[in-house]
Amino acid sequence: MPADDYDLHTLAAAYVMDAVDDTERARFAAHLDDCAQCREDVREMRETTARLGAGAGVRPRPELKAQALAAASRTSQLAPAISRPRLIRPASRLTKLAVAAAVVVFAGAAAVGIAANDAMEQLHHSQRQDHMIVAVLNAPDAVMLTAKIITGGTATVVMSHREHALVFTAHGLRGLPPAMGYELWLMGPGGDKPAGMLKPQDDGMAGPAVVTGLGAGEMIGLTVEPASGAPRPTSPPVVLIGPNRH
Repeated sequence: MPADDYDLHTLAAAYVMDAVDDTERARFAAHLDDCAQCREDVREMRETTARLGAGAGVRPRPELKAQALAAASRTSQLAPAISRPRLIRPASRLTKLAVAAAVVVFAGAAAVGIAANDAMEQLHHSQRQDHMIVAVLNAPDAVMLTAKIITGGTATVVMSHREHALVFTAHGLRGLPPAMGYELWLMGPGGDKPAGMLKPQDDGMAGPAVVTGLGAGEMIGLTVEPASGAPRPTSPPVVLIGPNRH
């Protein structure tokens, strides 16, 4: 598939959030006529953004505005060019800003309806995760990759070896029996390391999940495991993503 086709696939989120210019909007609109997967992606993302809009009544903490503006000011204007055929160019400035803003929205709503002590603990965890997401998105070596999930759906990864971390998201994930779950793994020359359970929503959306400890030559994999997790993979990956994965 030509590299331009991969670029068009990655515009789905930006298109839904109106973070594209007129030329990109026209190209992607024409692309939708021939791409059933992108039409489905756009439908699901519009449903998600609609739910975000319904929750707009939640008032975020005042300092979140300063964090969002600081993240925007650190976002470089030009993204580095990527030459690998399966490697998607890093997100544009508007796309990165949209993702960073979405992260802040989620953080602002995270503590609603949770008991005070649990809310504070989750808020601190969310803040740490948000800082890591912004660091990965703004890293000069950040690359974005996407791949189809064997059991259904699409996974997207933003990876930075400088930050030794990546951000994993998925949509369209197939539901699993209660006793089973999706587990993330760092897979590489040194073996397979568990990186946490991925918890899809009812609509198949999952993430963003931050995975730290990324080493040289490692990829991110997703397997189906017992709901409590496993110390080693017990099934082949349903998706495996990395710069050298073709």
